[in-house]
Amino acid sequence: MKKMLMKCVVLTGVVFFGMVTAHAGEIAIDGKVTLDEEKLREVVRQVIKENPQLIMDTLNEYMAEQKKKSEEQQFEASFKTRIEDIPVDANSPVKGKKDAPITLIEYTDFQCPYCERGSKTVEAVLKKYPEQVKVIFKNNPLDFHKEAKDAAKAALAANKQGKFWEYHDLLFENASKLNEEMFVKFAKDLKLDMDQFNKDRNSDAISDQIELEKMDAAERKLTGTPVFIANGVVIRGAKTLDYFVRVIDRLLAEKAEAAPKAAPASKAEEPGNSKKSEKAEAAPKAAPASKAEEPGNSKKKE
Repeated sequence: MKKMLMKCVVLTGVVFFGMVTAHAGEIAIDGKVTLDEEKLREVVRQVIKENPQLIMDTLNEYMAEQKKKSEEQQFEASFKTRIEDIPVDANSPVKGKKDAPITLIEYTDFQCPYCERGSKTVEAVLKKYPEQVKVIFKNNPLDFHKEAKDAAKAALAANKQGKFWEYHDLLFENASKLNEEMFVKFAKDLKLDMDQFNKDRNSDAISDQIELEKMDAAERKLTGTPVFIANGVVIRGAKTLDYFVRVIDRLLAEKAEAAPKAAPASKAEEPGNSKKSEKAEAAPKAAPASKAEEPGNSKKKE
């Protein structure tokens, strides 16, 4: 009870502090107490000084509530403003089941710490939905990350030899110390054909692919990294696994609801009746009885 009371005092003090800042002069409370601006400032300072932990707890709770509210608004808005027809290059690395109902397109930067975190979340998503989700990787190296574009070129060169995801993991594991020496080392560690690797990473084809992916992200206002698009639903930033699960489950539910429902089988077509009907059709029909054999004539014959 005391803690709750103190929270109220703190919040009231903050509110009054803001009011005083906006409206200089004296403030009357219940018509009894009058405090000028400086006096009220002093009161608020004293409350804060005497209750630092309470202030921090209150602010943290407020920030958490605001973050949750903002995330919920973002979640709902992402389903209303979906992005359609995102071009996918045939050379883009893909991971997951080919005919998975959910396609998760990932725009990333190999020197971005949030992208590293996002890549781990993607792995968790694929582990949770091995049949329902596939990932398509796209590059969006930011200009202020000086090694990001060269890292993207090296990764796509590794992709030419079927080692993209292994190279991808090595880049993120060493994101803070990427350089030319590391790019060569990773290729050798993965036993790539070095002549082919160097030729590919310096090719116009790979350079053009990266530039086209950057342009596509910019045109769609997919600024910053990482950005994910799940069947058109945009997920910005390194969201938690729980957030991805909410998005994917809702998309799967939409697909299930949209799927045409099979018409109920008629009684004759029900599984339990199929054999009976087959037997009935196959059984030979009895010849009609002669007049002497009719039930009503049996005594006459005798």
